[in-house]
Amino acid sequence: MNISPTRSRQRGIALFVGLVFLVVLSLVAVIAMRGTLMEMRLVTNVANHQRAFETSETLRAVPVALFDEHVFQRGWPEQLGGTLPDDDFSFELTDDMLTVVKNGLQENCAGDVDLFYGNLEPSCGSLPAEVRYDTSTWHPDAILSMCDVTSSGCSRDVSATISIVPDGTVLAEGSGGAQAAGYRGIGGGAAAGGGSMYFEVMSVGTVPGDGRAVTMAQYRQSIRN
Repeated sequence: MNISPTRSRQRGIALFVGLVFLVVLSLVAVIAMRGTLMEMRLVTNVANHQRAFETSETLRAVPVALFDEHVFQRGWPEQLGGTLPDDDFSFELTDDMLTVVKNGLQENCAGDVDLFYGNLEPSCGSLPAEVRYDTSTWHPDAILSMCDVTSSGCSRDVSATISIVPDGTVLAEGSGGAQAAGYRGIGGGAAAGGGSMYFEVMSVGTVPGDGRAVTMAQYRQSIRN
């Protein structure tokens, strides 16, 4: 029985074409997998950044609530070294958060907790001198953490580093007029008309997965007689 040479060559070409198609399909599959993995990384990074942003925004509101309650109550709670009972210092945060604040407060260069009212800090240790509008020089005033709602337990690896620097004081409208109208004594007009203290608040939120976000706000604290 004779086999045609042409038919043998055709069978060899079919095998070669099949191998070429197999290689091409393998390359397409690899490229598709790499694209899928890249998209998964992008989605994960976006999710981590969003979690870090929410953490930064949420914990940045804590010192603002402390400021507001301090002005209303005219003091600090005992748990933070003040004279007011903790029960009277009932801002819209839980007792657990008050404990978190206490544990998260940082000491200044003098070794004291200034409760956010300190002046610009000088250089000490590895920290440079604070410059008002240079955020890279700001010292941490508090490192706060909260439960990670994405975990099965309450792991406090979701945190934010809060830095607060003073940004000036402004008398309220009419303070000078009140003093000219007859208020006596240095600062009489300011005491009658009140004033505002400004602070720059920066919060650096971090979450697992190298998620990091920075938010900033200017806080105005009004003081009135």
